[in-house]
Amino acid sequence: MAFSSGFPVWRWAIEGFDDGTDAGAFAWIMTFFGCLLTGVAAWVGLLRRLDPESRRESRRRIAVRRSRQVPLAASELTHEDLLAAAVRHTAQPMRPRPSTPVIDSRGRLVWWRNRDLLAAFDLPSIAAWTTFTALAGFGGVLHIFGGVGLGCVFLAGSACGLATVASQGRLARAFATAAVSEHVRPMRWLLLREPDQGEAYLVLYKADGDPDEAPPMLLKLAKKRQARRLPPTGVANVHGLLRPVTVLVPWIDGAPVWTQNPVTAVDLTNERDRGRLTYLKGAEPGSL
Repeated sequence: MAFSSGFPVWRWAIEGFDDGTDAGAFAWIMTFFGCLLTGVAAWVGLLRRLDPESRRESRRRIAVRRSRQVPLAASELTHEDLLAAAVRHTAQPMRPRPSTPVIDSRGRLVWWRNRDLLAAFDLPSIAAWTTFTALAGFGGVLHIFGGVGLGCVFLAGSACGLATVASQGRLARAFATAAVSEHVRPMRWLLLREPDQGEAYLVLYKADGDPDEAPPMLLKLAKKRQARRLPPTGVANVHGLLRPVTVLVPWIDGAPVWTQNPVTAVDLTNERDRGRLTYLKGAEPGSL
């Protein structure tokens, strides 16, 4: 397969495929079509993001999907109403809770030994793909696969993977620190799920007094599978500063429940916030 001398970089990058064999030609063809499809998808995505009409239409579709019914009044989104919805949402049997997290002698949570925390930040899968690309890169440098050029591309990808692992690891460590923070208070919680995507949310209330006296707070779980071990309601010890747009880590049944999102205060006088709770509450049986 001949290459033009005007593209020395491309020749260097794909020299491992130019070996005159059927396998090398097939690898080159598949790589070409893969790059072509990736480029087209990226170009279409860029055009859609740059087009304001497309963004407005996307937001409109999301709003229509999430507001199949008009936002309910605050009097219909009380703790009692949402509790009934939480009981409806928790129809499947609960799974056993995870093992007690490991705490070191200084009272710190050993974050790298907490499987739920690592899974919440996708660290196992990112580390696995980083290891794969690194091995493929070294194999390419050694001419086992792809040649030096393609091997260097794989090594560059593995370097990006290492940077991602380091960044996600820092976030996981920060959440582990917040999970044993001295700022802790008991709070009531309800478990709600999105009707479409199934994402799980905790609606937090103050533990003392009437729960409807203060606006609730909404906390999205990092992984919806964490909800499989939770009952529809309960009381949790919540670690972290109780204020909007901050990190909170509830402990339920002796184990932390992880999130990647800050807590959101729900203003029941705001139509948009009532729309979110209406969407999470879902339609009652017999109302459709």
